[in-house]
Amino acid sequence: PDDPAVPPLALEAAAAALGVPAATLDPSLIVDVAVVRARRAVSHFALGSAALSPGLRLGEGVYACGDWVDRTGHASWSTEKAVVTGRQAAAAVGRSLGLRAVDAQVIPAAEDTPQLAVLRKISAALRAAAPTGTALPPPAPWAALLKAVSSQR
Repeated sequence: PDDPAVPPLALEAAAAALGVPAATLDPSLIVDVAVVRARRAVSHFALGSAALSPGLRLGEGVYACGDWVDRTGHASWSTEKAVVTGRQAAAAVGRSLGLRAVDAQVIPAAEDTPQLAVLRKISAALRAAAPTGTALPPPAPWAALLKAVSSQR
């Protein structure tokens, strides 16, 4: 939606989550709005950055959500994770305000499939075999393979 449409839409969603009429929530409750549009933007994370991801609660009354937020060890970046952490942050805000109507039931992240577990082991082995002195090991084993194949042409 356009930027001016965001605050009323947020109030409507909050009212629905709280189970109150939309007119109950005064527009002055919204103190800041920002819509960021980045064409062809993608997230790029360095190796080990998942260990630095913050939790949902950053401080008293300050909550975060998005694919970069730690979801109890679920180290991935995706739209789904952004939605899940948004629901979890909404529930945390609701709890801190003493609200009971905010439901954030989330299905726990599944264990790795055997195939993914094997790929993770291969990835770790390829990264461990990377020459020392390089700035960073390749971001993914298939990226290193593609580079190696391309350089042989």
